[in-house]
Amino acid sequence: MSFRSWRERLLLSQEKVAQMSGLSLRTVRRMEAAHRVSYASLRALATAFKTDVDVLEREFYAVNGSSDEFVEVPRWARLLGDRLWFGGPRLSRRAALLIEAFCIACAVIAFAASFLVSDEARASAVRVSAFVPLAGCYLTAVLVRAFDRYTLWPGSANAPAEKLRTWRNVAAEYGFLVALGILGIVAAAWLVV
Repeated sequence: MSFRSWRERLLLSQEKVAQMSGLSLRTVRRMEAAHRVSYASLRALATAFKTDVDVLEREFYAVNGSSDEFVEVPRWARLLGDRLWFGGPRLSRRAALLIEAFCIACAVIAFAASFLVSDEARASAVRVSAFVPLAGCYLTAVLVRAFDRYTLWPGSANAPAEKLRTWRNVAAEYGFLVALGILGIVAAAWLVV
């Protein structure tokens, strides 16, 4: 078993393993890349997780299987993972799934509200506007599946490096989201009229 699969089985990030064992993040990343580390590093890891150092060494450096877990990430997925958040922190998988559920709930509420409107033209406008959160749900689902397939979630080996969050990043994110919302409303109104 590789170090990465062992770490993922315990549901730990690289940073958490480094913190718990007292190793540097660089050492943990070297272990994840299937590089050999010193016996002292393995001993620190074994002490932190209350296991035998020889067992860990046999598990991590066994020759019976391929330790190369390289996944080639296509350019579109790298751009999606690196450029989507304007340099700010990436969403976790759980947060992306919550956004997907929120978009579905908004679409259902908008569609149900269309039956409460008495004017047929306005009811049609509300029904058409329900497709905006459905489109957001679909795009979020595509994002989740792509990040799952190419292991681009924060803390994974293929994830781009996190950048510092600045006021420009925040302004760009909010500007993008507001423009996307206005564009969705205008498109829905244009389709109805």
